[in-house]
Amino acid sequence: MRATLCATLLCTFPGCLVSTNDPTPATGSNSAGSLTIDWTINNSANPNQCYQSVATDIDIIVTTPSGTAMDEFTKPCIDGVSTIALNPGSYAANMALLDGAGTERTTWIELNPFTIYGGSELSISVDFPADSFK
Repeated sequence: MRATLCATLLCTFPGCLVSTNDPTPATGSNSAGSLTIDWTINNSANPNQCYQSVATDIDIIVTTPSGTAMDEFTKPCIDGVSTIALNPGSYAANMALLDGAGTERTTWIELNPFTIYGGSELSISVDFPADSFK
């Protein structure tokens, strides 16, 4: 049985909301785990928020806790969720909404370091509030 711990993570700008379900380690497992990020705009999961804010994509950069880039993922904004397979280890992540030309529409949200355990699933929810838009 796996226990779930809910926590709120800090962002780099006031007003953003990030929450997570931290996984319990899978004993003896070295297989990949997964990170699922779901996002909202101004607390709304309605895909029309992407169109109204002229955001076509979300850019997710997975880093080491010290900030070294590990991988980058770009997903359509209207998807509202993305699952990324990661090897067991400690990570951090940064994300921003982009327009069709790849220009940042929002300030970057920086997630505090998190740990992926073998075979585990970590879920993080992120909100891009109105004041995060440039």
